Amino acid sequence: MKKILVPTDFSTCATAAEDFAFMLAKKIQAELIYIHVVITPVDWIKLTKDQENFFPETKAAIAKAKDKLNDLVDEAEKAGLSARKILVYNDGNEKIHKYVASEHIDLVVMGSHGQYGFRDHILGSNTYSMLRRSDVPVFVIKENNPKMKLESLVFATNFKEDTGESFKTVEKLSEELGVKLKVLFVNTPTYFMETNDILSIGKSYLKEFGNYSYDIHIIDAFKEERGILQFAEKSKADGIALVTSGKSDLMQYFSPSVTENLIAMTDLPVISIRKPKK
Repeated sequence: MKKILVPTDFSTCATAAEDFAFMLAKKIQAELIYIHVVITPVDWIKLTKDQENFFPETKAAIAKAKDKLNDLVDEAEKAGLSARKILVYNDGNEKIHKYVASEHIDLVVMGSHGQYGFRDHILGSNTYSMLRRSDVPVFVIKENNPKMKLESLVFATNFKEDTGESFKTVEKLSEELGVKLKVLFVNTPTYFMETNDILSIGKSYLKEFGNYSYDIHIIDAFKEERGILQFAEKSKADGIALVTSGKSDLMQYFSPSVTENLIAMTDLPVISIRKPKK
């Protein structure tokens, strides 16, 4: 893992993500790339210097953003890390997720309040848009994140074959970060399975997609989210890893993903790995 993208709006929520990304980068000596989007009333890059003066508030916001981005880069460089900044002028058509490809990003770390209402859920914030569209793992960090270390991750899985490639991604990321994976199956009344069947399916799954041996943990719960949170608390995990299907914004409203529900329910860091498209 060589490059970590950190979208920021300089809020306290984003600061928590900046701090977490800083910790990860120091751990593996990755490059930090800070990106900030300034909403502009027109296509800013087409303006002349004189024309910029017609929009004093926007011009001031851009200057302030540049200063804050410079501060973040300076802090990282003082710690011996490689860092740079991207300032995006957005007239409503720019999307952060396109920079994941153009910058060859390996991991995205971004903040979330995690409490969304009807309007936010329909429209999709930058964070939830990244969860649904990013081709690389996305770490979502809450404002009240209690963990500034990453030594163990709960990987909650249903052991279905179409998540196998995503498990390989989680395993590789965990190896690079020096993180212990705790493999969890949540047994719910809706999809109840006997323990022996879970263990049999799980062992076959891990044999096919994993490079290491893992204990398979099983917890009974009415909902997947409750089971994951109960196990994470009991095992004192530093974060939770999940595979998400990457549904569209509209489909997410009618069928909210377990990943998004968890982000709303916990202050723990949550890493989402989008299931590969067929």
